[in-house]
Amino acid sequence: MNLTYENIHVRLGEKEILKGVHLTAPEGKLTGIIGPNGCGKSTLVKTAFGVSPLSAGRVLFGNIDAASLPPRVRASLVGYVGQESSDAFDFSVEEVAAMGLYARSQRFPAAFRSLSSTKASDPNRFSGPDAVKAALKELGIFHLKDRSILSLSGGEKKLVFIARALVQSGDTLILDEPTNHLDIRYQLFLLDYLKRCGRTVLIVLHDLRLAAHYCDLLYLLSDGQLICKGSPQEVLIEENIQQVFGIRGHACQTETGEMDFSIFI
Repeated sequence: MNLTYENIHVRLGEKEILKGVHLTAPEGKLTGIIGPNGCGKSTLVKTAFGVSPLSAGRVLFGNIDAASLPPRVRASLVGYVGQESSDAFDFSVEEVAAMGLYARSQRFPAAFRSLSSTKASDPNRFSGPDAVKAALKELGIFHLKDRSILSLSGGEKKLVFIARALVQSGDTLILDEPTNHLDIRYQLFLLDYLKRCGRTVLIVLHDLRLAAHYCDLLYLLSDGQLICKGSPQEVLIEENIQQVFGIRGHACQTETGEMDFSIFI
């Protein structure tokens, strides 16, 4: 399912946070949003759920306006993991992942079945305990299923919350800076998984090297506006990096043909 943000405007009081942003996360691709702190990245992704109310524009799930969908349908179509996830209670890993089943606890409305045409988003695939087991195994954390969420490392917890999002919606994921506070092992494991999982993934990243290496498509934001979009090599050019981040650097290709990002000191 394509995920599209059309002419997004968000205003909080007198401040305009987003100013006519257009973005499309193509089906089955890893799409990244980059930009400096406070430029509106998190606000943009949250408009898909109504958490950040729009003053103009619309978000499309496939070709249907997200605002026309009941909250439970939205939740069953797109899984979300924010920068911080609550883990204040002593639930087991399996119980936390199973919370994703709540969005699918009722019959999927017939009027919206066209949005779930792919195998990954078939609501029947993600109902019942087998979905939880499958998600935990897919992320390599099934062995933790009986552990308390409170006993896990930051990286392990993040994988549990992503498993919950997979159970909630198998085909489309929105992740807001999921590599924050993770050591390099978990960062690479997570992004390797997202790159090869075949799902529609929209991810907010602050690490330009990771964005260059993993993302199929990048959107660069600054001060609530879209500066440019394209492949990492098209977006991470020296002119854009200097303008938005105030440093010198650019995307480059390594000897093995992979994308990297170099900073000029």
